[in-house]
Amino acid sequence: MITRKDIEATCADIVREFSPLQIILFGSYAYGTPTEYSDVDLLVVMPIPKSENRQQALAIRDRIPDRFSMDILVRSPEEIAYRISHNDWFLKEVTERGEVLYESENNYIIPIKKENTDMNPLTMEWVEKAEGDYIVAKENQQGENPVPHVICFLAQQCVEKYIKACLQEMNIPIIRTHNLSQLLDLILPTIPKWKDWRTDLSKLSEFAVDTRYPAQTPSESDVVHAMQTCEMVRLAVREHLKLPNDNDGNEIK
Repeated sequence: MITRKDIEATCADIVREFSPLQIILFGSYAYGTPTEYSDVDLLVVMPIPKSENRQQALAIRDRIPDRFSMDILVRSPEEIAYRISHNDWFLKEVTERGEVLYESENNYIIPIKKENTDMNPLTMEWVEKAEGDYIVAKENQQGENPVPHVICFLAQQCVEKYIKACLQEMNIPIIRTHNLSQLLDLILPTIPKWKDWRTDLSKLSEFAVDTRYPAQTPSESDVVHAMQTCEMVRLAVREHLKLPNDNDGNEIK
């Protein structure tokens, strides 16, 4: 298990090298549920543009001593405030349940007034990600050399993201799972007619993990079923969100 002393030493290194506004410990080590396989999860708050988040996280990992396995998330106060104002359930959990390891003087999350829009912008983020999965899956399926495990994996990912888009728009907290049946259960009290998807989603859920391993190779019928399920859910969710439906996945707004 990773010691508290090592976590605090890493926090001190980040403060010394990068002068962040705040460092928040989240995940299992913050919530009292670590195992011997757990990473340390840190949110590092810095006044940088969104486009530099990933680069800054990599820089932090490169420049501080490698004491243990960790995941670093870098965000600005403005981005955190914006996303929380639109119900980013992940960041809400991090900021509400996480432990502040370091905070500079006068640091605070800048309040952001929520825009009066027809759709939550975070919903559209999920939709755009889902459409990307759908387009690549469809192109691969129709190409000269289709790859079954890639198609099935992307079909599962597309459905997962479309369901999460629906949850986001309904202001229902999004649980961290790839299990499509569990996600569906969150929606059914509001849209009970989607209960007919359960069997198809249960089968599709298998491809979230199984397709990553050599012994698990989807059959041709698996591919057909995966894409049919993907297209069924995609069309239904887009209709529910009042988004235009097309046959090629090119129109996402």
